[in-house]
Amino acid sequence: MPDKSDPSEPPRLLEPVAHSFEWAINKHGPIHRAVAWRDEERQQRRFQIFVGLLGYDTERDDVTINDLGCGYGAMFDTFKELPQFLDGTYFGYDISDTMLKMAREKVADPRALFIKSHQATERADYSFVSGTYNLKMTAGNTEWLNYVEENLVQLWSKTRIGLGFNMLNIESPLREKTLYYADPAHFIAFCEKYLGGQVRMVNLLHPNEFVIFVRK
Repeated sequence: MPDKSDPSEPPRLLEPVAHSFEWAINKHGPIHRAVAWRDEERQQRRFQIFVGLLGYDTERDDVTINDLGCGYGAMFDTFKELPQFLDGTYFGYDISDTMLKMAREKVADPRALFIKSHQATERADYSFVSGTYNLKMTAGNTEWLNYVEENLVQLWSKTRIGLGFNMLNIESPLREKTLYYADPAHFIAFCEKYLGGQVRMVNLLHPNEFVIFVRK
C-alpha cells in the first residue's frame, strides 16, 4: 500500500539519509559530490537516458515532470531547453532543507517548483527517480525494499504517462553497507504486476546499475 504519512515529514528510516545529504551539501556545495556522484559526466548521462522517455511527446511543449529526490536541482538543466518543456512545469522533491534551499537559489526559473517531501504531491506527465533509492544508510534490506516498492506505487499514482528510475545492480562486485543493491528481474516483475503498462530495462550506464522505464 502507498505510504500515507505526512509527505513533508519523512519516515524514520529516511532520517539518516537526510542527515547524510545535509552533511554532503554543506561540505561540497551544489555539485555532483553532494549527491554521491564521483563525476558529473555520469550524472549527466543518467539524466540524458531519462530524456529518452520524453521522445514520444514530440508534438508538445508543456510536459510536466516530477523529480523525486531532486537534490540541488541538477536534473532541471537537462530538461529546461527541450522543445517538449518550453512551457512545462518541473516539480522537484527532497527531504533535505539545505538541498532545497540551494536548489531554489541555483534554479531561478518560474517553471521549477521545489517541495519538501519524500513522495510526489503533484500529478505530472513524467516522473523520474535518479539515485534516490540507492542510499539506505542504516535501514535493513527488507525494510528498504518495502519502502521503495510503496514509494514507486505512490509515485505511479501521480504519473500520467511514464516513470523512470535507476537502482544499483545486485550483481555488482562493489559493496558498501550504506547502499542498496537491487535485483533487476524482481523490479521488472514488480512493475509489471503493480504498475502495469509497458516495462523495459535500459542498461546504458555503468554495468553496476540499471534504469527501468514504465509507460502507461
